[in-house]
Amino acid sequence: MKNITRLTRASCVLIAVFITSRAYSQTAPVADAQAASKEASKSSEVVVLNPFTVDAGSDNSWTATSTLVGTRTNQELSKVPASVDVLTSEFLTDLGLESMDDAAGFVAGLTVTPRNESRNDDSRVSYRGLTGGNTISRNFFMWYVPADTYNVGRLDFSKGSNSLMFGDSAPGGQVTVYTKRPSQKSITDLFASFGSFGTRRFTLDINRKINKMLAVRLNVVDRLDTTYIENNYQRLRAEDMSILFKPFPNTTLIVEGEAGKYSRRRADNAVAIYDTASAGAGYSTSNKWYYTSDGTLIQTPGTLASTDRTAASGNQLSLLQGQSVLVNLPGGISKQFQGFSKSLDILGSNDYLDRPYNVATIVLDQNIKKLSLELSFNHQLQTQNRNDNSFGTSQTPPIISVDSKGRPYIDETGSVPFKIFSNKVDAGRISAAYPFDFGHWMSQYLVVSASRQKDYASNRRFFIANDAAPGTLQNNTVFFRAYLDDPGIGTQAFWNQFLIPNLKTSSAFHPALYESYVNTGPYVDIRYNRNLAGSLSGEYFGGRLHSMLGLSFSRVSRKVPAAYTYTLDPTGRIIPPGNPDINPSAYSYDPKYDLGTRSKMIGLSYDLIKKDTATLSVYGVYSQSFNWQAAQTFYGLSLGPILGVTREVGFKGDLFDKKVFVTAAVFDIKRQNVAFNWLPDNLSAVALEDLINPNNLSPGQPGYISVVNGLNNERRTVNSNEESKGSEITIQGRRFYGLQVRLTASYQKVTAAPDFGVFQSLLASAISRTNAALAPGGNPALAENATYIANAQTIIGSNTLTGAVQGRRSAPYLGSFVTDYEIPHVKGLRFGLNAIMTPNYNVAIYNGIVFKRGGQFPLGGYLIYNTKIKRRSITFRGSVMNAYDIINGNSPYRITGSTGLNTRTALPNYIYRYKDPAVFSLSTEVNF
Repeated sequence: MKNITRLTRASCVLIAVFITSRAYSQTAPVADAQAASKEASKSSEVVVLNPFTVDAGSDNSWTATSTLVGTRTNQELSKVPASVDVLTSEFLTDLGLESMDDAAGFVAGLTVTPRNESRNDDSRVSYRGLTGGNTISRNFFMWYVPADTYNVGRLDFSKGSNSLMFGDSAPGGQVTVYTKRPSQKSITDLFASFGSFGTRRFTLDINRKINKMLAVRLNVVDRLDTTYIENNYQRLRAEDMSILFKPFPNTTLIVEGEAGKYSRRRADNAVAIYDTASAGAGYSTSNKWYYTSDGTLIQTPGTLASTDRTAASGNQLSLLQGQSVLVNLPGGISKQFQGFSKSLDILGSNDYLDRPYNVATIVLDQNIKKLSLELSFNHQLQTQNRNDNSFGTSQTPPIISVDSKGRPYIDETGSVPFKIFSNKVDAGRISAAYPFDFGHWMSQYLVVSASRQKDYASNRRFFIANDAAPGTLQNNTVFFRAYLDDPGIGTQAFWNQFLIPNLKTSSAFHPALYESYVNTGPYVDIRYNRNLAGSLSGEYFGGRLHSMLGLSFSRVSRKVPAAYTYTLDPTGRIIPPGNPDINPSAYSYDPKYDLGTRSKMIGLSYDLIKKDTATLSVYGVYSQSFNWQAAQTFYGLSLGPILGVTREVGFKGDLFDKKVFVTAAVFDIKRQNVAFNWLPDNLSAVALEDLINPNNLSPGQPGYISVVNGLNNERRTVNSNEESKGSEITIQGRRFYGLQVRLTASYQKVTAAPDFGVFQSLLASAISRTNAALAPGGNPALAENATYIANAQTIIGSNTLTGAVQGRRSAPYLGSFVTDYEIPHVKGLRFGLNAIMTPNYNVAIYNGIVFKRGGQFPLGGYLIYNTKIKRRSITFRGSVMNAYDIINGNSPYRITGSTGLNTRTALPNYIYRYKDPAVFSLSTEVNF
């Protein structure tokens, strides 16, 4: 309610300002801006239609005819020489798609990592097998927060490199989210749904015409998504208000403000266990404090015997409900462990990611005869409050250890568990469009755009330390241990005992939060983006041949503290340099990130068929992209920008009396400087740092190499070059004899060339040190951990002997279908079936051998009934997701990866996950 009150008050002030201010205007958009400009040139009295807006209201059911994703002006989809896939508002509503990630699975060539298989909200969608980078723009401005559809008019998915359109953009593609805008039609739409496990959603959409010049629209959402896993949910509460003011026929001003909070409690119920217990208690991290669930407080190394400082080892075997693993204990005995309940969240209940945000956008559109201008400004403030190192998060999946007494446990071993990442973004853009006519044989449409963005990022990290102990805080970090044989496991009280206010203290133990000294990135990072783009869109020979020529200049610079290694006081407390406004002399431009590039786009399309009943055009395009990134390798080397090049040919057309729209493409995308995350993820940051540094070398000494974790889990990252080749097709059938369909299919092959040179060199040195230490006369204390060496060798064998990649993006082909049928003789009743197919993909690669598993083909369906009650339109919808998985059948599990190569069977130790259960929902929508 507080957010609603603030937004309402702000809107009242804005309305008063807008009505009394001078402004310029826009009118309703058209399908072809060039033709509209030609007509407008005949008379200055004619209202010129705005080319910078696409009207979602003109979409025909599931089918759209135009897009801005070409030159940022409204163009027919068939004339854009690139792959653009539009999902309309009606399609999103019919399918019950509540977020961009939900919708992306129905786009050809896109894969989506399920939410519970990724702890990050970003980069869950891969375009044509290519991941990474920010892939969401909202109204052509960068968008940080997960995109909900409550205020969305449509989604345009552009595939391929396109810095002409987006400036700084990922090579694989990007989605453009168009928010709902006020109109001259007064509406009230109320929606409510309830689903399995307590899921619910409420939205309100109110549009009011105040007068001929003024319209206001308010959208509100309260969304809660829950699952069968304990303490696992995501929630969004947000309000969006927009105001349209049109004082003159050719002038429009739109102001939009949104405030919300996205909250997520992350969970993981995929668990594995070491099959060899530790020799003792398993307190393997030195110079730390262990706080355990049974009330024990241990300082290491302290007086602990060496056996108590040895970690568990061996194979990491899946231990889900219904599975069992035999673990070898010291003394030649063994103990069998049964899988835990599938509802148990092994991460605990305190793993969170909260993202409050506020956004404001102002857009001014003005037409002056044939010249069209757009000025826009966007302000965005978002914060991520995170606990990133809860129990078991140092490896995927969480790995349970067993001590010498047979007690299973899991440690929270993150050195910087708490983080506050925030972004304050101010971006402005000016665009101009003008048509040129050269008789009947040629016309050109010039579009020029210039933008500037300032992204002020604050990256703060905190760790828990015992400040009552002697020595620096960094040598007194507090770790937590949860014993999983505790009868209270899984209860809120069990996990709450690890919250800082609930920790037991004494004169020798006083845990508190402190700013982290780990220098994985600057405390303050101010990034400046500048982009200048120009394009010519031409028509020749009566409009059958279309061209698009574009050139984009991008420049990125970054201002950071002059030195990342911040000053520490004698206790190890960080002394931050202060913000640039307070201490400007402490900041300077980082020469490593003073980057610039020129990107080109050249595209042609030709109408093979151009009739009233059918159209078919072929196209070809060459395009480039530039994507800034702050990614580093595991040893701290900055990767620089990602550069992408796309070559693509295809065809588009409305066929069979325009009842079927078809688009198909063949593509080749190359990208350089890619952050490559190795799999299996069998070395934590602590283990890797221990392995690559001699045992007689301490942190801070010359030659010591720190493993960085950064903002993107770079502890397992090397540089790589990648290529994606493939083809795709989308068939969109308009309703015919009651049937409406949408079909997608794609084939792709992604290859990578990761650079493991430094990793291999460090591993070779570790092996050499170990051999010398274990030789006669050597010092065994200098020998590296044998398990760490074996795991590192597995990483090399899994990632360097083949160009294949791992994970869902390696799926060789993808597909989806949606069918919607109007049931005869029952007005308003429809039945739909839908599914997204992901075949078996590369879940493990060892010694050049690829192992494929993980496929999914879950069927879903819905029943929609639309009627009128007292002249109000009411829609009832019932749906089921994951009704039956064609690939997995009745199996309770599916395989998504591996933890390593089994030392006994020489086969992968697969990561098993539970198959998603059927999910039901019921909803009602009322239009007033």
